[in-house]
Amino acid sequence: MSSNAETIAPTQHDVMMAAKASRQLSHFSNLHKSLQIQIQSEDNQESVALSPLIVQLLSRILNETASGHTVSIEPVESDMTTSEAADYLNVSRPYLTSLLQQGKLPFHLVGSHRRVRREDIADYKKRQKEASYAAMRELQAQAEELGMEN
Repeated sequence: MSSNAETIAPTQHDVMMAAKASRQLSHFSNLHKSLQIQIQSEDNQESVALSPLIVQLLSRILNETASGHTVSIEPVESDMTTSEAADYLNVSRPYLTSLLQQGKLPFHLVGSHRRVRREDIADYKKRQKEASYAAMRELQAQAEELGMEN
């Protein structure tokens, strides 16, 4: 995770409040419409419009927090170091560097340091997972042809 990510670990009080808010928001989050919500403190009250996308994001944040999970908020367009990208892909940094050198993943230089766009890493991971599932289905089909079914 890059250093510009904001990671917030919830307290038990946060978990309880998020669970309640999540239940309340769940009645509206599937409507795919903008919502008008009231924000109120002891000395102020505001009405705020939320687009359907923001309602979905807020709902996901509340659900994760209600489950006690730490939440990280970071733009997809951000860059990752080679170490961060390797950790994300669950590979070694030298292996990731070889992928960069082979042109399998685009990168750019910041000074003399390689940086990889988070979006490119996520796309690569998705492609690898799809290729893995395709290979698994092919092996399963071969096993069925050879009568090696369970």
